[in-house]
Parts: sequence; structure tokens; C-alpha cells
Amino acid sequence: MIRHGLSWFIIGAGVAFSLYLLGQVPEGVYFSGDGGLKALLAQQLGEGNLRIDLIPPDAEWVRQLWQNGLYPYEEPFVYYLSDRYYITFPYPFSLITAPFYTLFGERGLYFVPLVSTWLIWISFNFYCNYLKITRFQQCLAVFLVIFASNLTLYSGMYWEHTLAVLFCLIGMIILFIPRESMSLKEAILSGFFVGLSAWIRSEFLAMVATLTFVVGVMTAIRLFSGVMPENGVDLPNRLRLNKLLYLGDKGIIFIFTMYATVGLFFISNKLIYGHFLGIHALQIVEEFSITRRLIEAWESFLEIVVTFFEYFPVACFSLLCLLSFLVKKSLQEKTAKIILITLIIFSLITSVYWVNTHGLDEIKLFVRIYGILIVLSAMWLFLIRKEEIKITQRMALVYVVSLFFTAGVALLVDSGSDEIAVGGKQWGQRYLLILLPFFSVVIVQQLQTFLDNSKSTVKYCTIFLFSIFLLIGMYKNIYLGTTFFQRNHGGVTEAIQFLSNDPRKVVVVSHQYAAQILESPLRKDKLFFRVDQPENLVKLGQTLNQNNQADFIYVCYPFRKCEIPTSPSQTFTLEGKANSLFQVQFNPLGEKGKYTMYEAKVMAIN
Repeated sequence: MIRHGLSWFIIGAGVAFSLYLLGQVPEGVYFSGDGGLKALLAQQLGEGNLRIDLIPPDAEWVRQLWQNGLYPYEEPFVYYLSDRYYITFPYPFSLITAPFYTLFGERGLYFVPLVSTWLIWISFNFYCNYLKITRFQQCLAVFLVIFASNLTLYSGMYWEHTLAVLFCLIGMIILFIPRESMSLKEAILSGFFVGLSAWIRSEFLAMVATLTFVVGVMTAIRLFSGVMPENGVDLPNRLRLNKLLYLGDKGIIFIFTMYATVGLFFISNKLIYGHFLGIHALQIVEEFSITRRLIEAWESFLEIVVTFFEYFPVACFSLLCLLSFLVKKSLQEKTAKIILITLIIFSLITSVYWVNTHGLDEIKLFVRIYGILIVLSAMWLFLIRKEEIKITQRMALVYVVSLFFTAGVALLVDSGSDEIAVGGKQWGQRYLLILLPFFSVVIVQQLQTFLDNSKSTVKYCTIFLFSIFLLIGMYKNIYLGTTFFQRNHGGVTEAIQFLSNDPRKVVVVSHQYAAQILESPLRKDKLFFRVDQPENLVKLGQTLNQNNQADFIYVCYPFRKCEIPTSPSQTFTLEGKANSLFQVQFNPLGEKGKYTMYEAKVMAIN
């Protein structure tokens, strides 16, 4: 009974850890500015304003300043289309979380990401039951997903990743459960949930394309085998795909349902934004040439792959098993040799890319930390050279789906010039979270093979190497991840409290990133503007004086230049006072949390 309940105990521990993480999040503070923008829309919807655009204040002078370049946000985060302001992110997440904001306030926004994470774990636990793996494998797989990967930290972020992963995981579980055939209901449900994930995160269009290819191939093989049985060629067995043939049963229904679900989302985008792909199309499709997109996609692909293994290091164990398998098979089969050579070339290119994108100090640090692990991995590969390693058809399916999905994601996601990495600020590779459960199953199955069939020396060396990967993953994601999580949310509450208590209604920021974090909890009481150019300061000063708002607070974003308060302000005249010169004068207020603030006032200088 204890063994049967151990996986649920691990999930319970994960729930406790996720609640602890959420407890580290101050009210009104978001992990990233993206969350702040989505919260603005969710708050607006939760208050009964059923519009997908951000509604501006009624004051005409505020609207005029925003249209003249002082709007607190700019592309690619917010777009001004047809006299409306639209955030670049898909609207469904804000729409889904809005009722919870209505019920529970700011904390309610975290309900969906948190519960979605719990449901991911529960769904994965049931999936392991359907796979009929051993209890040890099931418990270890669940443990890897919760405590040795970067997934759990996203339970405490107001971000839609966990909801999208949940939808896609449910669909893929229904699709991948081993059986002889698939029912009509299962095909429809599977296609619906995978398609639904693309409503939440646009990169899941890559999974739609990937599963279209996989299921399409299996459908074609199944049809070919059924139409031409008399030719004597057992195509599924010849291609070693006989155990995956069920994927082609009702494959057309699955693909149709998946595309119909995505199609409805495209239609809603067309109705709201005027473009089938939504605002994201302006960022990806319209602004870049094909050549530039392919170059950026290749660079993104390399970075995404490296980051995935960095934050889920136990996957390196699976990669080593695959490498050993290909080395042995390459001596017997031409296909394996081609795959091995491709893998080696890709590894070399990735290594060169990593070296070129990191400084000398980072490279030295990497060698000090991971050098011994690389040597141990090489020694282990030599030790298992005579071991029989099997890559089952289901393992191969996971590898193929992962490769195609990652390539598709690299084509879809944008790496902005202002971002520190592909995906911006994040913990681990957020675009590949859906792969973690399936990789975990492959890893524990490969580990079990060594535990069951290897001699003592190989067995204990395998346990030792795997334990190192596991401990690194736990240290990375539990200790360092929690530390990063706490540090990232710090220094904001003090700024929010100061601005909330300050009687001045106008808040001006030096960079849109500051507004993304600060406006959501202050939106009811403050008016936000962005001034990063001297001429815009003049526009602001003139307009504020005309509307009896002569003083304001200026907030400097700490990670970008903030020169406006410390540079001589331009002089200007005011309507009806042509004989007098005016200037915006700044007085430092010091640091409020991590933001340096100034009080500013329009003053006559003669």
C-alpha cells in the first residue's frame, strides 16, 4: 500500500513546495512584465469591461499624450491598432483568469497557473499507470518532473505556460496511451485538447504541426497496409513501427479536430485583431524576412536545446544512452550511422555556438563545475560499450516528437534585441516544458534496463552517474530556483507602497519595463506615462500644467539608462504665458525598493 501511494505522496510534497513558492510572491508583484500586462487585461475583464484591448482613461488630455508618444508601453509588447491598444499576448489566458481576480483579487490571478501545475502532475501520474511501468519507475518519473525540472517554479508565476502544457499533455496522453486502436471519442478529445493548447500559447502550433506529421505518417502506413495486404510486405514491421500503428487509427479524425480547434482560434483573432494569427503575427510574420527568420531560428534552436539540458540535467542520461545505442548500431546499419554523424556534427556546432556566446570567465566556470561530470560520462560510455541498450519504438517516438517540436518552436518564437535570451527572463527553457513528462518516462525506463540486466560494476556506476545528474537538477531547480524566484520578486513592494501612498496622480517611467511591473496594482489611482526623450518631457510639462497636474513622480527602471532626471531640462512656454519660460525640475527621492525615484514639478525660471 505504501508503494502504491508513494507517487501521490511525492505529488503532495510538490503541492506543499508550490504553495511555499506562491507564499514568496508579494501581492501585486509579477515575475515578469509580461504578467503585468496580462494582469491589466484580466483586471479589466474581471471588472466587467468585456473588451480585449486596454481601455484608456476618459480624460482627453491623457489620450492625446499617449497618442503623441508618451504611452507607457510600446511594441512589441503593446500595439496601437484602429485607435485601440492591444497587448501582444493571446487573450484567452487573461479571459480565463479574470473570474478568479473578481473572486479573490490579486491572489486569484495565480489560481489557474497553480492548479494547472497540480493537474499536470496528477495527469502524468495516471499516464504512468496506463504505461504499466513499475512503481519505482513511476515514482521516480513523477519526482523528476516535480523536483528535478524547472516546471514547478512556473506554478508561482502569473504565466500561461502551465495551463497550455496541461491542455497539450492531456491531449498527448490520450493519443499516446498504448492500445490496439483508438475510439472516435478518444481521437476527438485528443485533437481538441492539443488544439486548445495553441489558444493559450502560440508555440504549441509547433506541436500541432509535429503531431500532424507523426499521426499522418502512421495513418498513411496503416492505410497502405490495409489496402495492399497481398503484396507480402509487412510495412509496419519492416519500418519497426508496428507498436505505434495505433496512432494512425482515427488519425484523420484526430488531425481534423485539432485543426478545427485551432481554426476557431484563428477566426476569433481575425474578428478581434483583423489578422488570423493575432497580434503575434505582427511580431513574427510581418516584421522579418524569411532569411532573417531562418538565421534567428537556428540560433534559437541551439540556445533552446542547451538550456533544456542545463535545467533538466537528468535528460543528459537519456542522451548518453541514445549516443551509445547509435554508436553500436552504426556498425551494423546505415541509418544509425547517418543519425550518429548528424548528432556529432550538431553537438560540435552547439559547442562552438556556446563558446562564442559566453565569456572566458563563464567558460572557465563551466569547466570547473562540469568538467569532472563530462569525464565521468565519457568513462561511463566506455564502461557500457558491451552492454545491450535498447531504444524502443516509444522512446524513438519521444525523441522524434521532441526534435520536431523544438525545431518548430525555434521558428515561431521571437528573440528580441532587448532580451537576454530566447524567451527573455525565465527559469529554464519555458518553451519545452511539455517535453519534461515524456522525457522522464524514457529516462526511468533506460535506467531500469541497467538495473535489471547489468553486472554489479556497471549497475553501481550507472546509479552513481544518474544520481549526480539528479542532484544537479534538484540543486538547480529547488535551491537556486527558489533563490532566484525570491530575489526576482524583491524590491517591487516598496515601490508600489510608496507610489500608492503618494498623493500625486501622475507617474512617469523611463522604460516600459517599469510600467509593466508597477501599473497593474496602481491602475485605479495613477496615470502612467513614459518619457525617455527630452522633447516628450516638454510635451508632458505643457499638458500637465494646462490640466492642473504640475507635479509628478519619475521612476527610473534600474537596468537601463535613466538620463532624463539628471540632464538639463529643456525650457518651454505655456499657453497664455508666452513671456515666461518654464522647465521641469527634478529632486531625488532616493531608492524605493529597486527603483530610483524623483519628484518633478513644472517651474517658472524667470
